[in-house]
Amino acid sequence: MVTTSVGDMTSAFAFRAKNLSLKTEMQRLSTELTTGQTTDIAKKFSGNLSLVSGIDTSLARIKGYTAQTQEAGLFTTTMQAGLQTIDSLALQLRQSLMTVSAGSGTAQLSGVGGEAQQIFQSTIAALNVAVGGRSLFGGVETAIVPVAGSQSILTALDAATAGATSVQDVIAAVSNWFQDPAGFATQAYNGGAPLEPVTIAPGETANLDITAKDPAITETLTGIALAALLGRGLFSAQPDLRRSLAEAAGTHLLQSQSHRLELSARLGVTESQISAAETRNSSEESALQIARNDLTSVDPYSTATKLQETQTQLETIYALTARMSHLSLLDYL
Repeated sequence: MVTTSVGDMTSAFAFRAKNLSLKTEMQRLSTELTTGQTTDIAKKFSGNLSLVSGIDTSLARIKGYTAQTQEAGLFTTTMQAGLQTIDSLALQLRQSLMTVSAGSGTAQLSGVGGEAQQIFQSTIAALNVAVGGRSLFGGVETAIVPVAGSQSILTALDAATAGATSVQDVIAAVSNWFQDPAGFATQAYNGGAPLEPVTIAPGETANLDITAKDPAITETLTGIALAALLGRGLFSAQPDLRRSLAEAAGTHLLQSQSHRLELSARLGVTESQISAAETRNSSEESALQIARNDLTSVDPYSTATKLQETQTQLETIYALTARMSHLSLLDYL
């Protein structure tokens, strides 16, 4: 009879290998029981990962759209706040200009002119607002301040109206400077062309094409600038012309209000579009994630049973190892 024996070292290595295997299995089963998801997708689908890969691709695409809509939503919200600030400043100045009447004195006219200069400065600051280091009203040139400082613009208007002898001359000169491509667009606007439409969902884009050159904005700047020139001493020796200019500036701000509201409404439509796209994208992402979880889920009862079996095997290995470690020649004999 041939007897085959296993050496102590071989037994030790065999027990150690089995011990490691069972520990690894326990860790895997514990993770699956805790998360409810398989840790080996390839094994679960026998190597055919096309369905899961398709869902993962769709999830990655939706997450890209989500990032776009979040950024676009932040842009439009901040732009809307800027437009509302500009409209509020224009209405404030118009209210002050309405108080200027035929009996207004030089001090009152100068006070309104000083207020107009401050409002002009605040309006320019609203146009130069940035989010995350990106300018909002500069079109594609998001890395620069889109509009020159208020003082440099008013200085240019001082030069443009230097030869004016009537209120109509001043209105024409200021209006032409803001409308002429060689005026505001060249001397004060540092931005670029409007931004290209932003993709916010499959086959859907949103327009973020408002810049500081928009007619509704330049018309408002024209009205504020007309009043600001009073604070810079225009027609200083002619009170009647100064009063007429104040009234003309108020009228201009009143007429441009509808255009400001139209611009704000147009942006509001874009805000609503982006919000709706964000909601749809979020719903689709949730549905895809649920589908993926369903595909890669594990049976908790089966997993718990396997975990218990593995634990029992591991405890048996520990018991055998402990028993063998106490064997001696004396015990054998």
